[in-house]
Amino acid sequence: MILYKTIALKFGHHIENEIPVDMHGLDGQRVSSEEIRQHWQQVLSDLSSARIYLLDHNATNYLDSLRMDVQGMPWEDRPESNIRDYVRDIELPRDLIWIEYDDRKLWEDRCARGVTTLEKEGLSNRHQRGFLFDNRSPDKLSVRLFSAITDTIFFDAPFVLEIPKSRDGRPDFNGTLWKPQRTVLAGLMRAGLLPDEASLREYFEEHKGHLTYEMVVGFMLFAALAAREDDLISQEVASLSTSQAKTARKFGKAWMTEVLKSHVTIRIGPAGERHLTERKARLRFEQARAASRAAPTEHWVAEHERRYADGKVVRVRAHKRGQPASRDLPTRVVGPRMEG
Repeated sequence: MILYKTIALKFGHHIENEIPVDMHGLDGQRVSSEEIRQHWQQVLSDLSSARIYLLDHNATNYLDSLRMDVQGMPWEDRPESNIRDYVRDIELPRDLIWIEYDDRKLWEDRCARGVTTLEKEGLSNRHQRGFLFDNRSPDKLSVRLFSAITDTIFFDAPFVLEIPKSRDGRPDFNGTLWKPQRTVLAGLMRAGLLPDEASLREYFEEHKGHLTYEMVVGFMLFAALAAREDDLISQEVASLSTSQAKTARKFGKAWMTEVLKSHVTIRIGPAGERHLTERKARLRFEQARAASRAAPTEHWVAEHERRYADGKVVRVRAHKRGQPASRDLPTRVVGPRMEG
């Protein structure tokens, strides 16, 4: 499944064939059918203008690993300012950007890296995720999160995170706002998914946690693209095949060719592979040390004096101590390899 394609096809079909019904919003006010159609059209317009990035699971895992280097592991008590300051300095490559990845594979990789644990059922409930970064306004950066439920069904973005910009145009995370999407929330209420105020609060807190934590992967992508190194490999491809585009034009579905123009696939490169290999080796090394009472890694002990209670003094010559470093581990995991 490609989520952005599914959204475009679904909303395009709705605009052509559906007559939405009026609904009631959170405030009890009417949400008109015209508002709903305008919302569909706005999402299609944003997708047609956005730069589309589709990340494979290895690239997503690599970017998430880089994020951990800055933000720290979940159990580490690093200040929130670390990641905020890092993100503030990242330039977005376009005004409108869509980033999509497989959330289930990301969490599988997180479990493999020892970052978290998740039951099989929890993994099966995760699917594609897409973030729409809107940097067109000089005053704010807006971020929306779309989530797939199945291969054909998805949740539209129920809230928009608005991050104000400081005078230098950088995001200022101290004044963030959450803007409810009236049409989306009205639809969820009508479907019985938000029966009361308590369920709405719970839904908002869950969505807020997902968006604010996972959107950092997008910023790590922007930083990696700006660095122009060989840790990631990008390739732009047409979103529709020649025959699909021809069929769309034949049946007058201009919106398909306008929205589904092209996307950029992001795969992991040689440097990214080396980074993940080292991380895996480091994890195995740390797990082995934690599970045993093994001696420390081999290191030099400088010449020194050893004094005993009876007054005896013994000069100990410089010597090696500990177990030799495994030659299967990357050097940076265990320190410089001792020679001689």
